[in-house]
Amino acid sequence: MCFGSGLFVLEKIMPELNDFLKELRKFYKTNSAPDAQQMSDFIRTYADEKGENYTYDCPDEIPYRYGGYFDSSKLPKYSSQTLSKLGKLMTAINMEIPPRPCVRFKPVRSECTLFDSKLGGTPYFPKDMQLPTVREGELQGRPLRLLAQLNFGALPHIEGFPEKGILQFFAGCDDDDVVGVDFKDYFNQNGFRVIYHADIIADESLLISDADMPEYDEDEFWAFPFKGEFLLKASAPEFSAISSADYRFEDTVVKCYNQLFGGEIVSLFGNKRNNELGLRMVDEKLYDALWDAFGGGTGAKIGGSPFFTQDDPRGYNEDFAKCDTLLFQLDSEGDGEDEIMWGDCGVGNFFINSDDLKNCDFSRVLYSWDCC
Repeated sequence: MCFGSGLFVLEKIMPELNDFLKELRKFYKTNSAPDAQQMSDFIRTYADEKGENYTYDCPDEIPYRYGGYFDSSKLPKYSSQTLSKLGKLMTAINMEIPPRPCVRFKPVRSECTLFDSKLGGTPYFPKDMQLPTVREGELQGRPLRLLAQLNFGALPHIEGFPEKGILQFFAGCDDDDVVGVDFKDYFNQNGFRVIYHADIIADESLLISDADMPEYDEDEFWAFPFKGEFLLKASAPEFSAISSADYRFEDTVVKCYNQLFGGEIVSLFGNKRNNELGLRMVDEKLYDALWDAFGGGTGAKIGGSPFFTQDDPRGYNEDFAKCDTLLFQLDSEGDGEDEIMWGDCGVGNFFINSDDLKNCDFSRVLYSWDCC
């Protein structure tokens, strides 16, 4: 089991972390795929055993989270006082919103089989089913294109996700410059479709082949984020803390900071004109260190915490906020022939309610993408 951002930054800011990691490894041996509540209970129990006055004597370095992973070559310098406060704040944030399990993917240019986890190409699809098309509007009837396919039976399992079956994301068609998203209704599966095959047919004669695929006009499909197909190579599962892009991040930081340090901040930035204190105004170094610790969320993955170049749409209304699980994220990366690019260095996200995911009900998936 690998460790993601946030909680596990403590490796650099707690001299007692060796003991912490020993206990954590014991925990994983008896809980190979712990859910968020089990993880939260473990953290709280560990902290309680250390006592209420448990303090951290921090060194002068904290890992900088770059591209979704810690990059030891990018270590900003902070004072021991800043890192001590950061350690306490990070612990409180992770107790408030426990880290979530995720599996990261590395897209690799490769020819793929019908059953692989992949981007693009010919999907796994029984011949007795109809490939998805645009349901209504000016582009009605045009075939949708396979964005991604996930074979859960061949992927590392994380809590809450299926253990079998193939999940597919179709999005966009010729002349569609928004890749199937409906910015007025992110749930509207008109220009995109999420399809789940619970039981897999092994006999390829019963499945569509390259010859059965519709013809796409590449010149009219310029907005699609990539060309050809990529194999999705999965990493070992890890836990990922909330990212700074998550709509809940600011309120959680404000709450935890004020509780820990007796502050009266109301936001991260603040507003001098309205005499509203922000973390950046009262402690700029802590503000910077916090962004270094929680500024991730990037990369292709299932689960964990998302990344956005603009705003988290789940903060717009209560219906969107019910989509509490990152079902799949595809980020811009690569270059040249192997480039994956959403508009101007954007990212695509699919979210689902955890109960719907548990029931393998993909009829209400929130799909959005944004770019710089």
